[in-house]
Amino acid sequence: MQREGSAHACTMSADDRARFAQDGAVVLRRAVTADWIAALRDGVERNIREPGPFFRCLSQPGQPGGFMTDMWSRAQIPEFESYVTQSGIATLAASALGEPQARLLQDTWFAKRAGTVEPTPWHHDTVIFGPFLSIWVALDPIPRVASLEFVRGSHLWNRYFMPPSYFEGDASTSALRETERYYLDYHKQEAARGTAVAEASRFEPTPDIEADRADYDIIGWEMAAGDCILFDALTLHGAAGNPSERDARRFVTRWVGSGAVLAPHGEAMIGVLRGRGFAVPFAVGEPIGGSLFPLLP
Repeated sequence: MQREGSAHACTMSADDRARFAQDGAVVLRRAVTADWIAALRDGVERNIREPGPFFRCLSQPGQPGGFMTDMWSRAQIPEFESYVTQSGIATLAASALGEPQARLLQDTWFAKRAGTVEPTPWHHDTVIFGPFLSIWVALDPIPRVASLEFVRGSHLWNRYFMPPSYFEGDASTSALRETERYYLDYHKQEAARGTAVAEASRFEPTPDIEADRADYDIIGWEMAAGDCILFDALTLHGAAGNPSERDARRFVTRWVGSGAVLAPHGEAMIGVLRGRGFAVPFAVGEPIGGSLFPLLP
């Protein structure tokens, strides 16, 4: 699906690069053109009707709205595949990484229907050691109250966080919020429990940022459709629900640089992929590669 005017509309300025390096997150306005936004919206709605193997509804039963997500679904949703290969988003990722090309680690999306109360918990992304960033594109106008937030500069703390339940003996308890179970699933599966326990000394529980918001330098932005946020994977981030009267959909691509390797606790994620029939030709401590993780552009 080639689209007219599909070239990426945004590049990083020197100021954008400085903010990304210092703050760990930068907003890029009008970063993705309207035709790609329309295509991604269509793809998300089709993916909801035709869920893939990683589809999850993260809202608690009986809650208003609905918080949904899917991952690695570009094989079944052609709009997603076209976006990552043709829109120029890979060029932006490579530029941010300071390399001629970037390797796509994951395509995913999050949809919070109007009135959703389930938040995205504060976390950072740690399954990769080395250069690792995300590009989060707003598919709808998203008010500041529902947008992704960041603890400015937390990517420079040289600290690694996990949800508090990571350190508990039974992380599968039904008492966990659906969102926390979602993030935990790709860090601590039974098959990788030995690895996870051995690594526990590397990590500390994610601080309760909501309880002490005034103690942190929290940044975020009201977003128009087509705006994007580019952020380092180690920048702590989270989001409230969606109290607005319209849906808040985001499409996210995650990218790694040439020095990135699979972290030991990332073995759980790889085990899940292999269990779903995906070919993953690398192991813990090895560079990311294979057709599921293409080098682009």
